[in-house]
Amino acid sequence: MEDDRAAEIAATFRRIQRPLRWPMADFARTRIANRGFVGFRFSRLQGRAAAGFCFGFALRDNVVAGANNPPEAVAYAFARPVPSSLHARLTARADAAGRRLIASGRKMGFRFEYFPEEEKFAVRHRSLARVPREIFVLVASDFFMLSYAPLRASRFLERVKRATSRPG
Repeated sequence: MEDDRAAEIAATFRRIQRPLRWPMADFARTRIANRGFVGFRFSRLQGRAAAGFCFGFALRDNVVAGANNPPEAVAYAFARPVPSSLHARLTARADAAGRRLIASGRKMGFRFEYFPEEEKFAVRHRSLARVPREIFVLVASDFFMLSYAPLRASRFLERVKRATSRPG
């Protein structure tokens, strides 16, 4: 990425930290920071399997399915390993949490792409490459807060909590 947006990315996470604190309280929060992705993963464990949600920025092409114009704000639901009973429970059933998330996002106008055979099975992204610095934080934080709305409406987080035993 030729244009360094580190300060804007850090400011975005500071801005969304407070509103997302209580909804994510039952999930372990892990910071991810590498050359291709910067963000936070909120996860829970069931044995050796893990599931949850992630907010972050794809800094390179193809780090996350569909994110090809970095920097991109990315929100995704995940379950690993693939295959596992936890992954199947969240993606394969007709009333699965992942399918409900996709349907809620579609109804609300915040579409997630669905990849039921992948670890990152519900992905939403938006390129911020052409967003001016002065509004980058506002646009990115709005993206994440709007991405949270289908999680809440579909009861995705509650379903992940029921499917898992502890934060992790």
